[in-house]
Amino acid sequence: MEKSLEEQLAAARRENEELRRALEECRAARERAEQDLERSHEEARAATQDMQHLIYAVSHDLRTPLRAVASYTQLLQQQYASNPEASELSTFAAQGVKEMNTLIEDLLKYSRAGNSPRRTNVRLNSVVQWAAINVQSLLRGASGEIIFDDLPEVNIDESQFVQLFVQLFTNAINYRGETTLRIEVNAEETDAAYIISVRDNGIGIDPEYLETIFQPFKRLQGKTIPGNGLGLAVCRKIVRAHGGRIWAESAGKGQGSVFKFSLPF
Repeated sequence: MEKSLEEQLAAARRENEELRRALEECRAARERAEQDLERSHEEARAATQDMQHLIYAVSHDLRTPLRAVASYTQLLQQQYASNPEASELSTFAAQGVKEMNTLIEDLLKYSRAGNSPRRTNVRLNSVVQWAAINVQSLLRGASGEIIFDDLPEVNIDESQFVQLFVQLFTNAINYRGETTLRIEVNAEETDAAYIISVRDNGIGIDPEYLETIFQPFKRLQGKTIPGNGLGLAVCRKIVRAHGGRIWAESAGKGQGSVFKFSLPF
């Protein structure tokens, strides 16, 4: 038996009311989700600031005794310069102080990396050139060369990306092979981003470590190669702060490596 017009209208009103309540529940759920997300962001920002303050405070507190150790070590080197054993031991102490100061500086760089990028439109050619100048002495000592194409204009924090390329170039220099070092910087354009590549002909990376090398303090060669394992972690923080991602590719040891990162439009 067909429903009357009044019954059909009543059913339609009930369906509309149910739909209205469902929409209100969806809006309320979305608002709660947005509020939760904002709270998470605020907590993350607060945790990051707390960590930065802690690193600054610890760095300051460590530098004071380190300066004292360095001063006394210099006095010992001067006073016992004629004593081979004392001279050797004081040299070891001085080297330890130097390494500790370097670690403190790198920790500060890591804590600041990617923070509040001040973006401007800049051609990557100039960024790469500045980075190459920064590593010129290392590059000359390695008898290497840096080659780059006509790179695009991007919206980035220029100083942070100079730091990024310095880290990638230094990494290539430190992990070079026996052949003449060659570093190539290229760019390709996709639908949503530029993909920048820094390729070298160095010793390469075992594929199982292609992700873990971006973790802080991760070192594949121990103390045989300079550094403390923070350089690639700094690079990842900078790229992430610009909305991109960074990764490495290598066919294995002796095959060179290429570091790629994306820069969304």
